[in-house]
Amino acid sequence: MGPVLLLLIISSICYAFWLQRKQDERAVVVARQLCQQQQLQMLDCGRNGHSFRKINGRLRFITSYQVDFSGDGESRYQAELLLSGMRLAEFNLPAYRIN
Repeated sequence: MGPVLLLLIISSICYAFWLQRKQDERAVVVARQLCQQQQLQMLDCGRNGHSFRKINGRLRFITSYQVDFSGDGESRYQAELLLSGMRLAEFNLPAYRIN
C-alpha cells in the first residue's frame, strides 16, 4: 500500500503543477487580448496568489494575476486579472494616462 500511495501523491502533485502552468499560459493570452481591446501595451503578467472570493454571488477559488501595462508607452500601471479555473472572472483596470 505504501508505494501505491506515494505514487498517487507524486502524480497528484505533478498534475496540480501542470494545471497551474496551463492556467498561467491562459492568463497571458487573456491579458494580451484584454489589453488589445483597450488599445494598451501589455508589459508583463505574473501570478499574484490564490484566494476564495465571492463573484456573482458565488464563492469561487480564484487565481489572481498582476498585469503590467502602458497606455502611453512611457508609464507603467498595474491591473488585476482574476481567473476561476480557465475562465475570466474579473479584470480590474485602474485609471491610466493615454496619448
